[in-house]
Amino acid sequence: MLKTLLNQLLMVAFLWLISCNQPQSPSVTSTTLDSNTNRLMQAISIVDENIAWISGHRATFIQTTDGGMSWKAYGYDQIDSLQFRDIHAFDDKNAVLMSAGPGSMSRILLVNLDSGFTETYVMPHEEGFLNTIEFWDDQNGLAFGDSFNGELFVLKTTDGGTNWDRIDPSLLPPAGKGEGGFAASGTCISTRPGGKAWIGTGAGGNARVLYTEDYGDSWNESQVPIITGDAAGIASINMATDLVGVIAGGDLAISDQYTDNVAITQDGGKNWTLTSQPQTKGAFYGSDVIPWKDGYFLISSGPKGIDYSFDLGKTFSNLDTLNYWAVNMHEAGFGYAAGTEGKVIKLEIVDY
Repeated sequence: MLKTLLNQLLMVAFLWLISCNQPQSPSVTSTTLDSNTNRLMQAISIVDENIAWISGHRATFIQTTDGGMSWKAYGYDQIDSLQFRDIHAFDDKNAVLMSAGPGSMSRILLVNLDSGFTETYVMPHEEGFLNTIEFWDDQNGLAFGDSFNGELFVLKTTDGGTNWDRIDPSLLPPAGKGEGGFAASGTCISTRPGGKAWIGTGAGGNARVLYTEDYGDSWNESQVPIITGDAAGIASINMATDLVGVIAGGDLAISDQYTDNVAITQDGGKNWTLTSQPQTKGAFYGSDVIPWKDGYFLISSGPKGIDYSFDLGKTFSNLDTLNYWAVNMHEAGFGYAAGTEGKVIKLEIVDY
């Protein structure tokens, strides 16, 4: 009997040693921050480990220069009803703001925290509606808006946002009826070095990815398995590399069910494959994906919460169940999520 007990103890010790040597999966922690605002915040731009900007409604944006420990709030008093649904920051002083809305409510502004605001684009078309902006570098960028008159609407800047010109619609595929984007998280466009860019579309029964590899001089398209509908499609697209990326969205009218709303590409956006079912129901408004260790970290946010995955969507874990419109990650393994009532949290990947 003593021998049997000894063998059992040795087996327990052996299994314990094995479990200690087995690498544990990474996880994500979140820390609630004091954003210094109660506005709906819905676009995030991270400059580095210390500097980040977040924009939102009532012409409000906030900035941190100490890694999220403290935030300062700013506003555009000339038109305090603007909805700053996207922002691209260059450094701790300079950023480009985009407001969304019908006609002239869609605007692009340069902001310098020392000298103030400069409006550089006001939508001249009553049917127009801007959704997002994105930059390759400090000079070259794109803006994407809803289509009208059967033509897609894409703007381009080559001088840091001072001037914007519409890309000739004949260079783009014809627009689907009611096709546009969702000005939900400022992530309808993803850019990569060398002139590569991807645009995710939706609405009106449309959902596809538009792709350029020459700074918008020519475009291709790919179909996606995301749910379509009047208020459905791609709300967010992000590329971790030239080949690997994610699209997320869903049907904004379906908040209590699962739909086909997250897909990945591993060939540069030519083909897209649905992930497994996320933990969170309803639509996702924001997403991001970054290389992490020997794989990738994928995260999506929406009115019902935040899900993340370390295996490109084969499995998902839930991080939060509150309403977050936007999420943005830095390649160093940290990021921010923002949403209703000024909610801002800091995310950090933890490796065990």
